[in-house]
Amino acid sequence: MNKSETTNFIFKSEINLEYFEDVLNFIRNNEKRILNFFDLEKLKNRYTIRIMKYESFKEFIINKYGSIKEYVRGDTDFNSKIISILDIEDQKKYTTHKDSTLEETLKMILHEIVHACHDEVNNSYYKNIWFSEGLATNLSNQNYSMVDLNNCDFKLLKSDFRSYGKGNYSFAYTIVKYVLDSFSREEILKLVYDSNYLESKSNEIYEKAKMGGSKNEL
Repeated sequence: MNKSETTNFIFKSEINLEYFEDVLNFIRNNEKRILNFFDLEKLKNRYTIRIMKYESFKEFIINKYGSIKEYVRGDTDFNSKIISILDIEDQKKYTTHKDSTLEETLKMILHEIVHACHDEVNNSYYKNIWFSEGLATNLSNQNYSMVDLNNCDFKLLKSDFRSYGKGNYSFAYTIVKYVLDSFSREEILKLVYDSNYLESKSNEIYEKAKMGGSKNEL
């Protein structure tokens, strides 16, 4: 088993990876930027990031959620402090990500690191999943495009993000990108840290984002 450590993460793989050093260096080069966004100096408890083969990854996901969806290739478990990532070749074999690349996988790992850091300052991921996923997709620079929010059922996106279906991540990405581009750092952190405040402002945020809004704060 390959294993190495950074300031905030333990990185290991149950298989020999050609891209082990690529992932390790990527984590080292990006972890401080993500922690800085959340005003964190370091995590209270280091997370373990593990690369897994499909059978063990599938077993883990099914034990946790009861089933596995064909697009799933990564997971952050806040209780055990473990980030689980499916090996690239098995992503191609067993998921809908038939053209998965190292670049995509690195961004996905960063996406999960964002979730870990967000949980450190606000452990209510399931209360506002749309915002958590929008934040993770933006901060990890994943390849989502801005979409027309007039096509979004925001009430459903808020209440049942997982079952929303096609477009849920793109809608979340678009709304949160508007927040990151338009609001002050102080306002952004208030939304990040205070889930009740975020919930009270969510409809207003959506309406402003849908209009393309002004640069004014809430």
